[in-house]
Formats: sequence, structure tokens, C-alpha cells
Amino acid sequence: MRLAGLAMKRKQWEPLAFASPALVLIAFVIVFPLVYSFYLSFQNFDLSVGPDYEYVGGKNYAEAIFRDSRFLGSVWNTALIIAPSLVLELLLGLGIAMLLSRVIHGRPIITALLAIPAMVSPVMAAMAWRMMYGVKYGAINNLGRQLGIIDVYFDWFSSPFVSILAVVLVEIWLNTPFMMLVLLAGLQSIPTELYEAARADGANAWQRFWSITLPLLKFTMAVGVMIRLIDLTKLFGLIFVLTFGGPGGSTETVAFTTYLMGFKDFRMSYAAALSYVIVGGVLLLTLVFIWLQRVREARAA
Repeated sequence: MRLAGLAMKRKQWEPLAFASPALVLIAFVIVFPLVYSFYLSFQNFDLSVGPDYEYVGGKNYAEAIFRDSRFLGSVWNTALIIAPSLVLELLLGLGIAMLLSRVIHGRPIITALLAIPAMVSPVMAAMAWRMMYGVKYGAINNLGRQLGIIDVYFDWFSSPFVSILAVVLVEIWLNTPFMMLVLLAGLQSIPTELYEAARADGANAWQRFWSITLPLLKFTMAVGVMIRLIDLTKLFGLIFVLTFGGPGGSTETVAFTTYLMGFKDFRMSYAAALSYVIVGGVLLLTLVFIWLQRVREARAA
């Protein structure tokens, strides 16, 4: 009986023993930085002054939310980039996915080719597009002059509006394939019998889309939009290479501003507080988004 009990305890502890290296790694790489940065956000740790710590409570959070015009401006800049990017990525991804769903032969090859931009890292994409946006030797300006669209070389980073437009275009090119793949999977999960029954009832293409495709695709669309929303709040590499926040800070996102506070101004505690403000904002947006979806589903029911 004693041996049987030891064997039973051994079986209970074996999974934990096998998982312990991964758990230790997770604790070291993820848990410890989170706990330490949260502790740091309540301190006044400024490397430009010295290595000393000073407890200041919620002063860093109050400054970030109420007094830091630069950070609040970066929130507005991020919203200006997120809104058109999400809308256009959703519309283009849905349109391409619906076209691909009609393709019978060669769909895997076409889908793989269209998904290539999603496999490119944001830094590499930004480097390529920065060369294309070049004033004198950029491909876009030279192609525009050859086609007679423009008479003089155009600077894509000359004004805040044009700079944000340039960032949005790169974002759309880079991440529309992701939305396309998500929506294509959702479209393929819709039973074809529903469309056949609708055709038998005399429904046209628009009626089938509005009454069948869109309602059954709402959850997939919501998941795709939520993932992209969270991803766009972390927009950093593209801004770092493409515009470096310029001109005049007009393309500084919340993530880029946090980087500047921490690694340019050396206000490490304040940068940690900004990071948690961003996390709180993303969590709040996610909860509001989920609540709205539940309200719509309840009304529809």
C-alpha cells in the first residue's frame, strides 16, 4: 500500500517536474519583468540624475494621464493611425477573402502569394517602403513622374497629414493579408447549403451577403479587429524606421513615446508607468468591445 501511494504521488508530481524548466523560464522572462516594472512605476528612477530610487506613489500615473501633453498627443496620433488602418484592412481583407472563396483552382497558391506581406517583419517593411517613399530616388515618385501624375518630386514626410497617410498605407499593405486569412477561414466555415437554399428562394448576391455571410461572419470579424487593435497599440518598429515620430512628433505613437521616455530621456520609472497606462487602455478597449458585441447579440436574439 505504501509503495502504491508513493507511485501515485510520483505520477502526480511528474507533469510538474517535466514542466518546471519551462515554468522557471516563463517566470524569469515574463513574470519577473512584469512585477519589477510595476514596482518601478511607483518610484522616481531617473538614470540621467542617478541610480537612486525614490517612492512617489501614483505621481507617474497622474502625470501620464492628466499632465503629459506629449503622451496625450501620442494617444491621438495612435488613434489617427488605428482608425483608418482597421477600417481599410477589414474592408480590403473581406473583399479579397470573398474573391478567394469563389476561386476553385489554384486557391492555395494565390492565398500564399497574397499572404507574403504578412510574413515580412515591420522593420524590413519600413525599410523597403522608406526607400520607395524617397524624394528623389524613390520608386513611387519616379513612377508618378513617368506616368505624368506629378510634375515635381513629392516629399511623403513633409507634413503631419501626409506622414500619417504614409504610415497607414504601409500598415494596410503589411497587415491586410492577416485579416484576409482570418476572414477566409470564417467564410469557408459557413455551410454552402445556406447559400443554395437562399438561391432557391430567389435571393440575389447582395441579399445573400447581408442575410447569411455578414451575420455568420460577425464573430470572426470581431476577433480579427480585436487582434489588430491590440497589435496596433504596440506600433513601434514601423515608426522607428519610417518616420522616427516626425515631423514634429506627429507620428509618435504611445509605444514610441514610451521608448523615448525610457531610452532617450532615461526616465525609467515614468516609462514603466506609461507602459501600464497603455496596458490598462488596451484592456479597457477590449472589455468595451466585448460588451458591445454581447449587447448586439442580445438585441439580435
